[in-house]
Amino acid sequence: MRDVVVLLISWGSALLISLGLRWWGDQHPAALQAPWAVVLAIVLLPALLMAGWVLWSAAGPGDGEGGESTDSDQETH
Repeated sequence: MRDVVVLLISWGSALLISLGLRWWGDQHPAALQAPWAVVLAIVLLPALLMAGWVLWSAAGPGDGEGGESTDSDQETH
């Protein structure tokens, strides 16, 4: 049930944002002139943040905590 709620919130918010941008575009028909720095930030920032998150989570804890146990005696007792 929780997954359905998250899915509905995600898709619902995306739909509302899309409708809002569509309405705003109808109200302002002139072309939007964005500076190149803003365009690069919008295009590259999500990819860079996700790459950093993947690299950070892949590094994980280096002190042996987390992950699978390597001590088989501990698992049998």
